[in-house]
Amino acid sequence: MPAVFTKLEHDTPQWQKNSPLLVVPSWAASLAIHSLILLILISSLNRCDSGQTGGEDGELRSVGIYLKQSPDAEQTDEPDQELQEPTQNQQALQSQEQLKEVMDQPPVTPLLPELNSKLLGAGPLQTPNIPSAPTTDLTTDTLMSPQTALAPPVMGTGEVNFFDAVDSGKRFVFVLDSSGSMAAPQGAPIRKARKELIASLEGLTHHQQFQIIFYNTETRAMKYRGKPTEMLYATDINRTLARQFIQSIDPDGGTAHTPALKRALSFRPDVIFFLTDAKHPQLSSADLNEIRVLNNGKAKIHCIEFGEGFPVKEGNSLDKLARQNRGSYRYFNVRKFIINR
Repeated sequence: MPAVFTKLEHDTPQWQKNSPLLVVPSWAASLAIHSLILLILISSLNRCDSGQTGGEDGELRSVGIYLKQSPDAEQTDEPDQELQEPTQNQQALQSQEQLKEVMDQPPVTPLLPELNSKLLGAGPLQTPNIPSAPTTDLTTDTLMSPQTALAPPVMGTGEVNFFDAVDSGKRFVFVLDSSGSMAAPQGAPIRKARKELIASLEGLTHHQQFQIIFYNTETRAMKYRGKPTEMLYATDINRTLARQFIQSIDPDGGTAHTPALKRALSFRPDVIFFLTDAKHPQLSSADLNEIRVLNNGKAKIHCIEFGEGFPVKEGNSLDKLARQNRGSYRYFNVRKFIINR
């Protein structure tokens, strides 16, 4: 063994023998090296915490992580939804503002076209002929006429009761005395006549026609806006207009029976209700014959007489007028109208 060590010592170079490393133990050297490495790591971590990197000239740089989405990854619509939500909110706000502007506007009165008198009357019996390409603007009368808007109603038969005189037909004319004597006593005669006439009109159906004539020394028939008089269907509108016409009549003047009866016959009705309180003047034989010939048995004429006291049928021209034209005669004491009004 000594010989071996002697040989090793002999083979070791001279610089290794004099090296200071041989003086330091190996464990100390290892400890020093690991301590140095640990210090370097701690220093690096401190610099990362301060947000600095080892850039040149002490430059500060932001450090982050970028994630790249794989092409095979599933696409989502979240960004689109985020863009759509503000757009929808803006549209909702705009709609609310527009609605508020409309609600703040003052109310507008609708402009309705005027009623045409032909619509209130009989209307055409032939097939309407409407031009395919009108060369002029359509007027209100054209737009509201039965030729372009509504077909005429179908006429029908029904019963009517006027002062207990009941008859059936399609076309009725009411002829009422409006002379000054209808205001006495105490306005009872004209008041009772108006009431019964309005009640009779309410009994008509929309398929029946009517006309009203008030007379003294002149005749006055119901018409619409100055248009020529004609038979009117018993619609709700026409009955309303009739009530207005009836209430507008005030008793005045004298009495002329024949012109009123002739005008009633000109409408070619099925039934005429004739009411008067005038015993004078009486219808003469010539007047009665003229009415009978002119009527030619087409219309039934029912006569209603207003008077005071008991009726006198002997030589009564109204009774003769009714019998000659297939009608009936009724008499009413106006004093009872005062008591029962």
